[in-house]
Amino acid sequence: MELESLKYIWRSLETPPAQTPDRQDLLALLAQRYRGRGPVARMRRNLIGEGILMCVTYTPAILCYLLAFDGRLSAISWLFGLLAAAFFGYYYRLYRLLKEMQCVTCQVKSNLARQVKTLKKYIRFYLLAGTAMIPVSFSLSYAIIRWKMPSVFTYPSSPAGHSLYLHLHPIPWWGNPVFWLILMAPLTIGIYYANAWYINRLYGRHIKKLQELLREMETE
Repeated sequence: MELESLKYIWRSLETPPAQTPDRQDLLALLAQRYRGRGPVARMRRNLIGEGILMCVTYTPAILCYLLAFDGRLSAISWLFGLLAAAFFGYYYRLYRLLKEMQCVTCQVKSNLARQVKTLKKYIRFYLLAGTAMIPVSFSLSYAIIRWKMPSVFTYPSSPAGHSLYLHLHPIPWWGNPVFWLILMAPLTIGIYYANAWYINRLYGRHIKKLQELLREMETE
């Protein structure tokens, strides 16, 4: 029903003003339907929610590694800060694109089709970057901890043995980088499919609605 209404209003807007005496009413109706309840509006709300979630989750982690461990792991805080800055840069560009798309009375069908294509590229990049972020940040964090706190990875029987090791595990397999690399492969695959489901819920299904609208308008 929403697609049919949008398609009817859009066709009416494309008629000459002389043949459309209630053109301003149609513009107001289109703005009301599309801006508040349309797929683009929902994606904008989801994007804002993701930005808030990013602040809530990353800020404590950054402060923790910056202030704890006598500052020896502050490099991890900078790593998380750079990741957060990169994602906020992405959120900002995506938000601008969605804001432009929401002004449907300013766009022709060709422009909207181009913007939907760009939006799909953004979402595809988000899926790949969000998946790659986990193993990359984990590997870099592992390298930083091993560099700044090498005693954590020593055997308990060695002179430099650290009590933290005993609390983590009584045998040395967990400190072997090969073990974590092997474990990272299935974990990354699982994260990819989880991200694909999550991104589809937030953006993918709404992009499909826009594509359906464009296909229906092309058949008219």
